[in-house]
Amino acid sequence: MGSRTLALSTSPYQHWHDHFFDKIEGRNRLPWNDASRLNDFERRIVGRSIQQFQLGEWARGRGFRRRAELHPAFAGDDCFIPSLELFIAEEQHHSDVLGRFLDLERIPRLRQHWLDGIFRRLRKLAGLEACAAVLVTAEVLAMPFYQALRDATGSGLLRSICIQILCDEAAHLNYQALTIGLIRRRLTEKSRARRARYHSLLFRCTAFVVWQQHRRVFRAARWDFRRFWNDASRTFSVLQSRIRRFSVADGGETADDLRLD
Repeated sequence: MGSRTLALSTSPYQHWHDHFFDKIEGRNRLPWNDASRLNDFERRIVGRSIQQFQLGEWARGRGFRRRAELHPAFAGDDCFIPSLELFIAEEQHHSDVLGRFLDLERIPRLRQHWLDGIFRRLRKLAGLEACAAVLVTAEVLAMPFYQALRDATGSGLLRSICIQILCDEAAHLNYQALTIGLIRRRLTEKSRARRARYHSLLFRCTAFVVWQQHRRVFRAARWDFRRFWNDASRTFSVLQSRIRRFSVADGGETADDLRLD
C-alpha cells in the first residue's frame, strides 16, 4: 500500500499516487444508516447485476503488479508501483462497498460467474498492456451501468454508492489511459493503430455482453440499447483519444503535461 510520503518527483504518477491517497479518508462517507430498503421488485431487477459487479470489482492484482514491475516502460519510475497499489485498493473498495450493500439487503454474494471467469483468464494470459486494456474496457462499460443502477431504485444508499463509484471510475479512465499510452509510446505508429483496433473489438464484444447481462437494470432506468451504446461509445472514444495523446508525445513534456484530472 502506498503512503503520502513519496519524495517530490517529475513522474506523472506522483500526481496519481497523491490523488488516490487523498481519497482514502472519504471512502466510507456513505449513508449506511439510511432506513430505505429495496422492495421485492427492485431486488429482482438489480440484485443479480449488483452480485456480478461486486464479484467483478474484486481482484488481488498480483499479476498486474508483477507485470508492471517488469515492464521497461516504467523502469526507474518510483511512483508507478505505489500509485498502482492504491488504484487496485480503490477497486477492491468498490467490491467491499457493494458486498456490504448485498449483505445489508440479505442478497447472497456470488462465488463465481462465467463472465468474471473469462475476464480473469484474459488478464492472466495477457501482458501488461492487454491486462490494462481488459480492465479499462470493463470500467468504460461500468460508467453507463452505474448511472442506470443509480436511477433504477429509490434506495438512497445505493444511489450514493453509485455516485461514489462513478466519480472514482472517471478518474480511473484517465489513469489507465496514461499507462496504456506510455506503453504504446515504445511502438511504431502502425503497431499502435493495430493495438487500438484490437481494443475497439474488445470493447464492442464486451458491450453486447454487458447489455445482455444487465438490460433489466438499464430498462428499469429507461435506457434503451441505443442510449447505452451511444453513451459507452462516447466514453470509449474519449479514452482512445487520451491514449493516443499519451502515446505519441515526444518525451519532452513535463509531469503536468501528462496529467488529466
